[in-house]
Amino acid sequence: MGKSSLIAVCLSAGIGLLAAVAGGETVHPADPPIDSISALASDVERIVAHSKPTDWELRRACLYYAFAGQYLLARQGIAATLWVGTVVYDPQTPADHLISPHAWLETATHFIDYSTLPRWGNVKVIPHNRVATDQSEVVPGATQVLALHRAEDPGLIAYLSVHRARFEKKMNGGE
Repeated sequence: MGKSSLIAVCLSAGIGLLAAVAGGETVHPADPPIDSISALASDVERIVAHSKPTDWELRRACLYYAFAGQYLLARQGIAATLWVGTVVYDPQTPADHLISPHAWLETATHFIDYSTLPRWGNVKVIPHNRVATDQSEVVPGATQVLALHRAEDPGLIAYLSVHRARFEKKMNGGE
């Protein structure tokens, strides 16, 4: 198992608990409906406002957008893995936009970024064939996002674990 995949496994491990709390059952559809993913936007924003640390700006709360999206997608039966690293929207074009560090979700077929809601007013749902995972894969104008997963780091794992526990506590009615 690669170092970055360990981060994803650690972060997605809590999804069973979240799905159980939500009363749902996690399944793995081959192609999640994009409309269903985007339709969760207002619920994601509500959950983020409730669960994020009070001193975090919404534009800087990508981790909580990923947690909330993962939680709500699980309730819809859509398995999504949370990733941390760097993303570049519209890479190698005049419109390129780098976000680092960043947290986002991936399903079997799509890259999903709910944290674009406060930035651009919409959820980015991009099929994997339009996502590059290495600079050498970028095709300017065709690649919509370059997603670089961060390698495992014990400090990062600890940080993410603390925030995952905080999120779960908030979702379970704790303060």
